[in-house]
Amino acid sequence: MRGWLVTVAIKQDGDEEYRHITYAVAVADPSEAVQLTIEDSGANAAMLNCPIEPGMLQSPGLEPGELIMVHDDKVDPILPRPRRH
Repeated sequence: MRGWLVTVAIKQDGDEEYRHITYAVAVADPSEAVQLTIEDSGANAAMLNCPIEPGMLQSPGLEPGELIMVHDDKVDPILPRPRRH
């Protein structure tokens, strides 16, 4: 199983700063990874960062078609739960 790291920037209402969130997405197609991330986060755009090795997707328990938030600059620690789309 292949996957991708995808980052979105979300501007909060009335806030001057952006919140950056990075997801691990367990799909082989990079455009599908971006689309799933946009749908999940509600962002207008996403940036494809890099591919993820298959073994790295197994440690958080991702199955094909799932994504998980791996970094959020506003929330620490993140309590990850994979989501299927």
